[in-house]
Amino acid sequence: MNDTQKNRMNQIRQESREDYLEALFLLLKGQNEVRSSDLASFMGFSRASVSQAVLSLERDGFLLMDEKYCLHLTEQGSLTAEKTHRKHVFFEKNLVLAGVDPVLADREGSRMGHSLSNESFERIAAGGMRKEEELNSYESSDFQT
Repeated sequence: MNDTQKNRMNQIRQESREDYLEALFLLLKGQNEVRSSDLASFMGFSRASVSQAVLSLERDGFLLMDEKYCLHLTEQGSLTAEKTHRKHVFFEKNLVLAGVDPVLADREGSRMGHSLSNESFERIAAGGMRKEEELNSYESSDFQT
């Protein structure tokens, strides 16, 4: 496996981790006890797939499972879940406001959030984006370092 393939696999794992954490975050907002089976139902995944993911997330310090098999986000897991959810909602709402179908906006908002670093997202969220017509006045060479 070359470096490009390794980087892509790591990116996929990161996105998957963020999806699981965001889903658990949302479930925990609505109920006190969340188990792997609840997460599987919510995400539309098999219990076996979710069990594997939960073990990985627990091993990596993102969540804990108590004696009743309830899942709890750690501080690290909660921070990651909140950032992921914030990005997702920001892009989803902006896409809907731009006239994109809500179902497509949800899917693409999630993908957009995964693809940006926290630094880039914070700058965009703070109003750092320009309209296309504003950008047309710049030459490509203006952006090369």
